Amino acid sequence: MAQATQNTITKFEVVGNSDTSYPLIIALHGSGDSCESWADLAELLRPAYQVLLWDREDPYVRTDIAISELVNFLDNSNLPKQYVLIAHSYGGTSARLFLEARPHQVAGIVLAKTGAKPTIDAQLKQRQYNKKILGNKPLIVIRGNTLKRKQLQYDQTEQNLASPSLLMLKELLDATDKEDERLKKAQLQLSRNNRYVHIPDVSHDVIIEKPEA
Repeated sequence: MAQATQNTITKFEVVGNSDTSYPLIIALHGSGDSCESWADLAELLRPAYQVLLWDREDPYVRTDIAISELVNFLDNSNLPKQYVLIAHSYGGTSARLFLEARPHQVAGIVLAKTGAKPTIDAQLKQRQYNKKILGNKPLIVIRGNTLKRKQLQYDQTEQNLASPSLLMLKELLDATDKEDERLKKAQLQLSRNNRYVHIPDVSHDVIIEKPEA
């Protein structure tokens, strides 16, 4: 049964198996998105797990303030006190700040298409890397193909026209792809027990296009 709670700047919905012995799964959506983006994944998880869908309703509220509200909600709830974080896109920033606030309560993290932009304090980010803040707890970093649509457009154009400008575009796409890979793999430093997953046939919205991944 789903339980929904409205706080001042965020909304919480708990779905799934309340009798499970597994940690609570917390789903952290990206910028401009909502917990609706997790609907298919939550449906897959709910028979065996309890899932907290956290909805940041006001994107202009500072992330650290929103995380404080999430932490306060969890501290005052009857939900499990061990957590697995699943974050998509900008939700990775929320995951990193939650990890900073409750490192001993985080049992593992899945980062899907996160880390593309410097959205957290550089010193905090590096400190988490240096400490391997997750220790031996599992970390999965998922990389899709942000340039999937642009690559398809390039391939279609190449069939009809070859030009110097098209070659420059290809070089730009390749460079952007390599930088995206570098940024995603950098996050593996959070844990000694890490796994990198590349799914090239999905775009940025990997959690919608391929929730079973």
